[in-house]
Amino acid sequence: MSDTTLTSDATVHEAHDAYVDAINSNETARFLLTVTDDIVFMPPNSEPIVGKPAVGAWVDGYFAAIETAWTKTTTELVVEGDLAYEWYRFRSVDTPRAGGEPAVDTGNGINIYRRDSAGAWRVWRDIWAADH
Repeated sequence: MSDTTLTSDATVHEAHDAYVDAINSNETARFLLTVTDDIVFMPPNSEPIVGKPAVGAWVDGYFAAIETAWTKTTTELVVEGDLAYEWYRFRSVDTPRAGGEPAVDTGNGINIYRRDSAGAWRVWRDIWAADH
């Protein structure tokens, strides 16, 4: 790998922060601003969810059922041209809106970001796996 392959871009870190903040807002519209139109979600124990409308519907159902709070800590971030990949560790706390005990989960994930023609980084792929 060249040295530039391992150089992280501050704007990708900002995109990471915006993505996590949008998840923690529990607002689907805000979340959708942080992803590409051709986003692919690969949640644990699920088929891939492809495209912003399908991901938006999944996220909307998730936010309707629970109030969530995620921490995604970057373990590795590599930027190469208009793509960047991030390996992250996560901790999520999902509190059922109908009442009940929160579910706490931890695990690993990979986000792939793509830079658009205006220079904005957005999540293009998100896959995560739980430790449990």
